[in-house]
Amino acid sequence: MLIINPESGEIIDANSTACKYYQYMKEQIVKMNIMDINVLSPKQVYKEMQNAKTERRNYFNFKHKLSNGEIRDVEVYSSPITIAGKKLLYSIVHDISKRKENEMEREKLISDLEKALAKVKLLSGFLPICASCKNIRDDKGYWNQIESYIRDHSEAEFSHSICPECAKKLYPKL
Repeated sequence: MLIINPESGEIIDANSTACKYYQYMKEQIVKMNIMDINVLSPKQVYKEMQNAKTERRNYFNFKHKLSNGEIRDVEVYSSPITIAGKKLLYSIVHDISKRKENEMEREKLISDLEKALAKVKLLSGFLPICASCKNIRDDKGYWNQIESYIRDHSEAEFSHSICPECAKKLYPKL
């Protein structure tokens, strides 16, 4: 939790959990400005503090910088409070880096699955096939060569050759 002056961005107070999270001693963090932690431009940070101060908005997603330079995704709930006649912001900060990472991983998996599904054409169900010529009847009642039907309903491609059994029947002298 942080107490911030919305006019200047000064960090007025921080609880021990915030000090531990940002990796600063309390004496250090209370000499800092929220601009030292938030990676948005000062203009953007000031605008969001005004939104919180006027209660137009109280929920924010930011990227905050820890003392070691690591950037973390955080969600911040911020509300105005009055202490000793001064209007300040009381901000509760939650690290959502792992959640964001999981969401991005999930989105990538969904995208990969959608791409794979788009490529897959499945032949399923019963295929009426002629016992003699091996033509297949489509769902409109027309008979098609097996190669044409499979080509149109899958990603398969055909190359033609003659198996040894048929070669003996068709070309007995070779």
